[in-house]
Amino acid sequence: MRIRTLTAGACEKDVVRAARAVQEARQQLEDAGYVVQTLRLALDTSGTNRCADVVTVLRGAEALALDAGFDYVSIGRVAVDRLASLAEALAATEIVFASAQLAGRDGRVDATAIAAAARVVATLSSATPNGFGNLRFAALASVAPGSPFFPASYHSGGEPWLAVGPEAAALAVEAAHAVEEDGVSSSTAVAARIQRFSENLTTRIVNHDARIRGALRGIDEAYGVYVAGCDWSLAPHPDPTCSIGAAIERISGAPFGAPGTLAVVRACTDAIRAARVILIGFSGVMFPVLEDAVLAQRNAEGRYGWRDLLAFSAVCGTGLDTIPLPGDTSIEQIDGMLAEVAALSGALRKPLTARLMPIPGLRAGDMTTFDFPYFVNTRVMAI
Repeated sequence: MRIRTLTAGACEKDVVRAARAVQEARQQLEDAGYVVQTLRLALDTSGTNRCADVVTVLRGAEALALDAGFDYVSIGRVAVDRLASLAEALAATEIVFASAQLAGRDGRVDATAIAAAARVVATLSSATPNGFGNLRFAALASVAPGSPFFPASYHSGGEPWLAVGPEAAALAVEAAHAVEEDGVSSSTAVAARIQRFSENLTTRIVNHDARIRGALRGIDEAYGVYVAGCDWSLAPHPDPTCSIGAAIERISGAPFGAPGTLAVVRACTDAIRAARVILIGFSGVMFPVLEDAVLAQRNAEGRYGWRDLLAFSAVCGTGLDTIPLPGDTSIEQIDGMLAEVAALSGALRKPLTARLMPIPGLRAGDMTTFDFPYFVNTRVMAI
């Protein structure tokens, strides 16, 4: 299992200290046998300079992060009255991520924010090649601070923290294989396979959590940076050995999206929640269509749609992530999709996000042509 990110949350005055802690954490984790892919910085959202234009603010955050040795930086949730300038600012930077808050943790939906976020998505689609800028923007609903995963990550002030974001879908794949090796074949009742799978996944999470925490022992005292723990969301990677879609199919016995999918998604969530570890961030199941080999393949085959993914999110997916949409998707349609995410989040009081990617020049059913190592090309989804 790789570690996708070590993310530090910090106010501007604490960035250098947080960077030192993250560098030391990376070394200690690599000494423990883990591959750490990226170092990320989540800035305090209240530190955005209201006197400067948004482009200047984002460029300043980018320079601050790069100078400190981070690969990416999130400025967190942007105020609604500044969202109109956000697309231009993101297009003028390369490593900056940002978000908009559609609904608070109290479940209240902000219609003005939804409309403004929809305009950001539409503008980024036309302002960046292949609409790729939307990879760095997300709409959030009921999301708390402290997640290591971008674009949802943000710092809410106070002392700096360090959070770990593993590519934990690999553990789900391992757990699914272990069920077969234990003699639980595809002919065994789905419910029995699900139970064995869930128990096995829980054990793997607990073991890795202990190993990671052991490797990071001493970081708090040495740098004054709180080690918050791991977000055990089942985050995938284009490599099939780290495909949450592959793990789900192995247990359900059917292609992703077919009957039985939601039951296994729920089992994944149950496995995470059953682990006796400190859970941070989403600690759910991630379904980024463009980042998972099996999800991309099943989407290309037309086996599920974006509303299916939203339904799966009801039992703890993280929402709509890297959804390829037609280039002529209207602002009104984007607004409607974001409103549905916010409504589900508000009704269930659970964190959800939306990262929508309208692709200029493509229609529903066309293949995407991204040249990006962390994407798997697939067909554009129909609205």
